[in-house]
Amino acid sequence: MNAIDIIKRLQETSSRNEKEEILNEAWHSGNRDFFMGAKLAYDPMITFGIAKIAELVENDGQIGIFSFTDFLELVGKLKRRELTGNAARDAINNSALNSDFEEWNLFFRRILLKDLRIGLEEKTINKVLKTISKTDASAKDYMIQIFSCQLAEPAKNNPKKMKNEKIIQIKLDGVRLLTVLNKENNTVIQYTRNGIVNNNFTELTNGFQKLLKDIPVSIVLDGEVLSKNFQELMTQVNRKENVDTSDAHLALFDIIPLNDFEAGICKICQKDRIKSLIELAPYLQEYTNSKVYIVPSMTINLDTPEGKEAMRKFNIETLAAGYEGIMIKDPLAPYETKRTASWLKIKPIITVDLEIVGVEEGTGKYVGNCGALVLEGEDSGYKIRTNVGSGLTDEQRADIWANQQNVLGRIVEVEADAITKDRKEDEWYSLRFPRNPKFRGTVPGEKL
Repeated sequence: MNAIDIIKRLQETSSRNEKEEILNEAWHSGNRDFFMGAKLAYDPMITFGIAKIAELVENDGQIGIFSFTDFLELVGKLKRRELTGNAARDAINNSALNSDFEEWNLFFRRILLKDLRIGLEEKTINKVLKTISKTDASAKDYMIQIFSCQLAEPAKNNPKKMKNEKIIQIKLDGVRLLTVLNKENNTVIQYTRNGIVNNNFTELTNGFQKLLKDIPVSIVLDGEVLSKNFQELMTQVNRKENVDTSDAHLALFDIIPLNDFEAGICKICQKDRIKSLIELAPYLQEYTNSKVYIVPSMTINLDTPEGKEAMRKFNIETLAAGYEGIMIKDPLAPYETKRTASWLKIKPIITVDLEIVGVEEGTGKYVGNCGALVLEGEDSGYKIRTNVGSGLTDEQRADIWANQQNVLGRIVEVEADAITKDRKEDEWYSLRFPRNPKFRGTVPGEKL
């Protein structure tokens, strides 16, 4: 059972259980090439620095002399950026011409494109390998690293943590961006919080590239990229062409050695990590033309009246200045790549009353069911139009879809983070992260 057989069989079924059985069978058949290839393709921290990969268009029946061992040697050079530009293109083209037709197009090429096209998430592959590892420890070597970063818990859910000495910071209204400076590979790569590579902030990455020579070890810089407004920022973050990020600045709030980040925990405490970040600030300012700065911190003691008052005033002033809220951090805590109460967040929630003017069909599991309510109305002097589906139960969706005429005109209260300007409309506004619609009455226009 070779890698091509495995890929073809995985492509032929949409059943996750069948895919798991195929993976299990593949492992016990002795195949390891597929699992190593999957690790290379799925791990977001492994990049090759290339966008276009040669594809073989004619199968002349040639038996390829380019082996998987040869392929691993090629990807090693691409990873370490020993091959770049024209040299990388030529090496890839030569490899393709010396490969078996199907092995190149279905396996090697897809690995380089970071997409095996087998309808599987990395979590499913890891699930199978974890089960196998109970009897064969070597399976752990093929498990795929899941990209994650530290996330905060709501302070309101953790009242017992609101004590002792804390570090407080502004909660920024931007897009999370983690910058990996890898000295071994001589690369600077930026990721979203979900592990998706973002190549749109070239002015920032060019500056960080200069920093590589001045740092002793590979590091991850954690922060948020900011622009004039959130809507414009989101447009640029997701744009594939005609990108303009000249207005972008990066606000950093943490620094972690790359080895620790990949291991999932950095035992250097929070206050020492902030200290290291501040020491790096002059280099960051110089190399990025002042487009990178460190988020200011203040240390308070929540066991004292003075500390509680300082946090209260800081929160009020932060919101008044237009920021999203505040962060409260344990100065002695490690950095962990998961949601943890060592970071707490306080942010306001607004509620808006709007009228249901339509019902949209869902996608995926909600095809033939309510996907979202279409809402319009006026609140606080703003004309608001938005869709909301988050927070509806499956029972509510089914009932709304079956009785659409009965819900039109009814008023719902919607939670959101903020009222935002609709980029496509001059007079209309929208809501950021609308959720949890609650009916305010039983008939159209009623507001109880």
